[in-house]
Amino acid sequence: MGVAEIAQILKNAVFPRFCVSCNKEGSLLCGDCFAFWQPGAMKIDESDAHIYSWQYADPVARQLICAWKYAYDQSAWEIMRAKLLPTLSTLRHLVHVQKIDAIVPVALHQYRLCERGFDQAVMISEFLGQELDLPVVPIIKRVRQTGKQAERSEQERIKEMKDNPFIISIPPPYEGGVGGGFPRSILLIDDVWTTGSTIKAASNLLEKSGVQKVWKYTLAKG
Repeated sequence: MGVAEIAQILKNAVFPRFCVSCNKEGSLLCGDCFAFWQPGAMKIDESDAHIYSWQYADPVARQLICAWKYAYDQSAWEIMRAKLLPTLSTLRHLVHVQKIDAIVPVALHQYRLCERGFDQAVMISEFLGQELDLPVVPIIKRVRQTGKQAERSEQERIKEMKDNPFIISIPPPYEGGVGGGFPRSILLIDDVWTTGSTIKAASNLLEKSGVQKVWKYTLAKG
């Protein structure tokens, strides 16, 4: 059991959960609000080769993502995962048409991983990998810690990503890949697209390293 899980157990004992929609005590999203909240179909922005599930302006999605990332509440991810399952046909179609052959998470820095106790991009990747029958390949590594993006302006985020914080971390040879064991076509995963600076930095590195096409998926955009 990690630090985040222990902290969550203690937190739940002292501070009970309240529904992020109606404030009813008991869970992050009560049964009525869970039934009412429908994510709808996934959205595709072809200009950025980006597909996402929610607008970050959606108050339920935003508060669940924040509870997961910053309060380390894993029940938030369980709720979102349950809502994602009926919407995956869009991603399945994309994987088929674009011949995507691997999923790559946008890695957290080791310091942030130790602080949080989990990597949300890896968890999303593992979920999608299982549902889409794709391997999860940890090709990239974050070697420079960047500040929490939620606390930065758009200009600060873009400036911080000019010096790419990622490097290629070569995995074991990938069957069917191109030079160095790289998949040909990748679905790159992160949690939120705000300016897109983080995921674009990772995407640019992959393309310069020989990956032919990078599509991106995030839970939310905005």
